[in-house]
Formats: sequence, C-alpha cells, structure tokens
Amino acid sequence: MVELLRKAIEWQALLESGKIASQAEIARHEGVTRARVTQVLGMLRLAPEIREIILSMPAIAHRPPVTERMLRPISAITDCIDQVREFQKSLA
Repeated sequence: MVELLRKAIEWQALLESGKIASQAEIARHEGVTRARVTQVLGMLRLAPEIREIILSMPAIAHRPPVTERMLRPISAITDCIDQVREFQKSLA
C-alpha cells in the first residue's frame, strides 16, 4: 500500500506540473490501463491522517494490515472524519 500511495502522489505531481498532460498519458507510460490510473489516484481522496498512517507503515512481507481493496470504499466517503472512523473500524 505504501508504494501505491507514493505512486499516486508522484502521478499527481506530474499532472499538476504539466510534465504529463493526462491520466491516459500516465497509463501509456506506465503500461497500465486508464482505469488503473484512476484507481491509484483515487487513493489521494483519503483523509490526510489516513495517508500519513499508510506512509509510515513498515514494509511487510506477508499479509499487510491495510489493502487497496479495504481502502477503495473508504476513499469514496467524502467526510474526512467518517473516513477515519471507517478506517479505524477496518483495522480493529
């Protein structure tokens, strides 16, 4: 998850700087679908508190405590407080 979130941050920076013009261009460059780029960038909708927790997690070789599948529905929640609440529930 850490690498995925870092990738999202990197892609967003490229888009904002104008170095890459579109998500489609990222997809071509990375060899993934546009849908996948959208999914990865969607992780940026997570509350800053959740992103900080994820980025501070150590690398784990076996099953990670946080997965993309777990985070996708949380990232769709618009209220940060509700996101954090759901995130905490999912870790319990």
